[in-house]
Amino acid sequence: MAKEFLSRNHISYVEKNIDIDHQARNELIKRNIKGVPAFLIGEDVVIGLDKEKILQLVDHRVIECENCRTRMRVPTGKGKLRVTCPQCRHEFDLQSRI
Repeated sequence: MAKEFLSRNHISYVEKNIDIDHQARNELIKRNIKGVPAFLIGEDVVIGLDKEKILQLVDHRVIECENCRTRMRVPTGKGKLRVTCPQCRHEFDLQSRI
């Protein structure tokens, strides 16, 4: 469910499996995190799939150009944006959700 949510909202992430990644496991222990999934967003931690909290903490979304499908980062919390694709120069409006 967490991967689906992140993908649906175009949030890039690095998945770490604490069963095989000892450094990731030690990071959770150091931060006294006992539940999964756990999301480290900057210095903030979200334990469990708290969708609203995750969306509040993430400062960008990855979107695709409507014309050429080039992926690009756009900020959140800025209202209506005019986006120009760096690849094909296509311009389109985007309503930021947060």
